[in-house]
Parts: sequence; structure tokens; C-alpha cells
Amino acid sequence: MGPAVLGLLLCFNVIDFQHRFYGESMPFGKDSYNFAETLGYLNSQQALVDYAVLIRSLKQNLSSEASPVVVFGGSYGGMLAAWFRLKYPHIAIGALASSAPILHSDDITPRSSFYDAVSQDFK
Repeated sequence: MGPAVLGLLLCFNVIDFQHRFYGESMPFGKDSYNFAETLGYLNSQQALVDYAVLIRSLKQNLSSEASPVVVFGGSYGGMLAAWFRLKYPHIAIGALASSAPILHSDDITPRSSFYDAVSQDFK
């Protein structure tokens, strides 16, 4: 059962955000990838700000300011979900981060740790 069907059954909204610069979300049109100034908006920090603005706007426009928000994602989206909860705890009451390689950023763990762990399966 997909999230949209589950949302209908349990009476909650499922909103799937699209990161800037992907799909049809090209903030500077055909020039979006051409200049360093425009590509400066293609980063995870800007994505978190975009999501915060969008969630607050949707809640206001739907007259649902008191409705709780839980963010979720997998892989990179899971990292965004976890970071969103940390940065905006007043907007999201929870986050589900599936397969989010958070420990593999900012040199928290050695870069080879994933491959080392997988290699142990074949010894």
C-alpha cells in the first residue's frame, strides 16, 4: 500500500516535495545550470529552507496550522528528513530517515567503512 492510499485511509495528507533543479523545478529556466550564482541554490541547506517555507505556507493556506507534520525520506531524502527535524523541530514533530547515510558525511566515519562492512560478508 502506497503512502497516498494510506493517507486516504487514515485521513492525512501526503505531500511529495521536489528538490529545486530537478524535474520541472528549474528556478532560473534554461539558465539554471549555466552560472555559479544560480547553482548556489542547489544544496541541501536551501532545500531545507524551501521545505520549511512550503510546509508553513500549505498549513496556513489549508487552515491546518495545528496539524502535526512528520517528514520522511530514503537515502538522500532520508538525510534531508533527519536534518529537517533537527533544524526545524517547531515545524515537524518527527522524521523517518530510511537508509540515510548521515554518518558518511563530514568525515564522521572513514570513507571506506561502508565497503569494509559489505566486504565482511564475502570473507
